[in-house]
Amino acid sequence: MASIPATKAAISTLKIEQRVERDVKAGIPESDRNSHTESEESLRSYVTSEIIGRVHRERQAALDEQAERRGEAKIRQHYQELRNTGRTIHQRLANRFALLSREMEGAAATVSSTRMDLEIFRLRNGLTRDAEYRESRILHFSVIFFVVILETALNSFFLSKGSELGLVGGFFQAFIISLVNLGLAAFLAFTLRNLFHVSILRKSLFLCLFLGAAALTTLFVLGVGHYREALEADPFAASGLAVASLSGQPLGIRDFNSWIMVIVSGMAVMLLAAKFFLVDDRYPGYTAVTRRHREARRLWLQRCADAFREVGREAEETRREVSGREQEIRSEFIDFKASIERSEHIRRQYEEDIVKAQGLLDELIRHYQSHAERITNRRAAYFGKLLQVELEKLPKLNTAGLDQHREDLSCFERVIAGLDEEYAAAMEAISEKLESINGQINAAIERIEQDKGLSGV
Repeated sequence: MASIPATKAAISTLKIEQRVERDVKAGIPESDRNSHTESEESLRSYVTSEIIGRVHRERQAALDEQAERRGEAKIRQHYQELRNTGRTIHQRLANRFALLSREMEGAAATVSSTRMDLEIFRLRNGLTRDAEYRESRILHFSVIFFVVILETALNSFFLSKGSELGLVGGFFQAFIISLVNLGLAAFLAFTLRNLFHVSILRKSLFLCLFLGAAALTTLFVLGVGHYREALEADPFAASGLAVASLSGQPLGIRDFNSWIMVIVSGMAVMLLAAKFFLVDDRYPGYTAVTRRHREARRLWLQRCADAFREVGREAEETRREVSGREQEIRSEFIDFKASIERSEHIRRQYEEDIVKAQGLLDELIRHYQSHAERITNRRAAYFGKLLQVELEKLPKLNTAGLDQHREDLSCFERVIAGLDEEYAAAMEAISEKLESINGQINAAIERIEQDKGLSGV
């Protein structure tokens, strides 16, 4: 073994030749000697304390390391957790169900509230039909954006001839005109929608506003044409000339390009007003209250679907945990058993080390006596029994933990024997509890719908 040094190394370390020379000078070994010398006894002491002592420390450290690793095994804990899977999944899903029930109650209360608001709105305004509106506003607003850009591009061409900055100046002027048209179109759509209100007073008020907005829009569109015509006459006084011309002769536009601008702006305003009007229901406020109710209803249905998915995820997570515990039990059992075998091997190595240490001691004594014989040129009388390693004085390996772990191994082997059955029982408990909790969720949904009056909504 590498743990026992070679004979030459021990001879060099102990300086046996020097010991022999010293003993010879002191008259030792003397003729007919019948006992070991002090130097020979010191060889035994060296092998016992230094060689075997060091080997003992190394082997004991290795044993302690293996014992510590076995002590970290959690086979019993994992096995108990595996057996408690039914209780664990029951508690988890019960807690999850309680939380989901509160969330569904809140979502159902919101649906009930928005439905009440919708029914009250219909009753107050005499509505018996459903709201007609576009679910997605993206298409409508994209058309509005396209109209604004197209109107800006067309008008910028006509306004660029009279602008100091050319096409860039015409573009900014046309863009401002398009924004004004956009605002007028939005206001026209707002007033037009209010003409369908059930209140006569409100209808009358918004009819006046609509006519006023229409007249203002007409004047602005004609004013754009007058401004375009005035730009060619005098760009620096175009605004004043346009206002004066519009006041005196609103339809007195004599330039063909200016009339094209009027037509383009008028068509843009009408198209924008139509898009603003059609994006929501024609009755004011009907779209908003309907959207709130439908969104609450969507969230309620989503909450119900999420409830099933969440308990399913909880059950699946528990299944993964159970599978992980089962794999950990098997892995730790294999490591535990292998560690015991390594500890047994270490113990056997120590016993072999003692035998080799005895062989080393024999070699050292023979070398001592042989060297002494060569120096004195005579055979020493004492060639009896060589020194023996005193086994009773050697340090013992502490294997108390190993003995206990051998007993634990027998218990763990029984655990492994029944592990498949326990694993199957745990998975079955999860499936049964999941099926049970899904039934409870269905019952809760039906109860909430009946309590909140959501059946058939």
